[in-house]
Amino acid sequence: MSPTLHDYQVEAVAFLHKVKTGALFLDMGLGKTAICLSALNEDSLPALVTGPKRVAENVWHSEAALWRPDLKVVVAAGSPAKRLAALQSGADIVVIGRDNLADAVPHAQRFRTLIMDELSGWKNKASNRWKAAKKIISCPTITHVWGLTGTPMPNGLLDLWPQVFLLDQGERLGKTLTGYRNRYFSPAGQLPNGVITKWDVRPGADKRIHTLLEDVCLSMGTEGRVKLPPLSVNNIQVPLPPAARKVYKDMKDDLVADMSLLGGEIHSAQNAAVLTSKLAQITAGFMYVDDADIRGRQYDVLHKEKANILAEVVEGTGDQVLVAYRFQAELDLLKEALGQLAHTLDEPDIINRWNAARGEVPVLLVHPASAGHGLNLQHGGHTMVWATVPWSLEEYQQTNKRLFRQGQQQPVVIHHLVSPHTVDEAILARLEGKKTVQQALLDHLESPL
Repeated sequence: MSPTLHDYQVEAVAFLHKVKTGALFLDMGLGKTAICLSALNEDSLPALVTGPKRVAENVWHSEAALWRPDLKVVVAAGSPAKRLAALQSGADIVVIGRDNLADAVPHAQRFRTLIMDELSGWKNKASNRWKAAKKIISCPTITHVWGLTGTPMPNGLLDLWPQVFLLDQGERLGKTLTGYRNRYFSPAGQLPNGVITKWDVRPGADKRIHTLLEDVCLSMGTEGRVKLPPLSVNNIQVPLPPAARKVYKDMKDDLVADMSLLGGEIHSAQNAAVLTSKLAQITAGFMYVDDADIRGRQYDVLHKEKANILAEVVEGTGDQVLVAYRFQAELDLLKEALGQLAHTLDEPDIINRWNAARGEVPVLLVHPASAGHGLNLQHGGHTMVWATVPWSLEEYQQTNKRLFRQGQQQPVVIHHLVSPHTVDEAILARLEGKKTVQQALLDHLESPL
């Protein structure tokens, strides 16, 4: 017997039946997959589901077994031949990773519904996945288009246009991104060559946009709908040893010098993240070398402070711990410190083994780009450690929600390993919503060590 939907999920199912083409902007953990599976019927089957690779390969078939055992689900993964066989299988639901979505374009005519899981992944209209989705929704057999996300605007309202266009083909926010931008935003930053680097929402435009989307987007938060356990956030100070601090200071001084040549400005969040990558590497314990191909060495180890502190946290917790890292070299250091305790997402059946909570997977090391969407990890542990925090608020929030979500029975603790007076603190200020990426970086580079 299938589980019973919550009242708010029943409301969401009714919404999808009513609009046929629409988006669920539901907070992470509210069960978007269960809602969509329950909403699928004779009018909307068969369905093509697409989303992040790990979500496509690990979530939908297991959730369908729980909520819709009457439906045949096939995952289009592996070699091109295997993906083609899945697309031609005649299954009720075919699930394919969003980076392979172009494979599904020639087969769009056999589907009635396109479901885009983690819709915010389609916020770039220049991406191949966006172009493939546009071709699929134009197929006459596609009568339903559903988008699912808990973070529809990771970088602001500009992100909405490409996503909403795939729902209504420009009916609400306009046929072009340029028109949408000019109508609701005004330039707020510009390079000497005239390129606009920042757009601010015009007064009142945000309310106008929200009004336009009311009939096509259902938004729900967790509060009042799902009872979640207490959440505690803890910063663990990890001072840099003297030699590493000197390397950090020298690198920071070089960045300040480079910025002065640029007029003292960081022109985009992406540039800020790139410029500070070296600083984050140092706090993580290493630095990539520039001539790796010549010397045969990818990085230099500077210290193992964070790795050693992590080992202490794991030992003191006495339970399964989810650990998020940022760099491949950082992963090497963490695995060395943890030894046989450490496991990664590429191991066979790792998610089920983690959720079994038998202690078989004491530590699960994940990268937010891989684990940040869709994976249900709440049954295997309730402690998380960020070895290095990311600039991306979306990745940070989504990864935290792997544990802090519906079904979690224990109080959740999230630790940040933070090197004082470094870029770690600047990034945390950004994630706490106190500063923009650019301002957080500028304040750090201007501050003394």
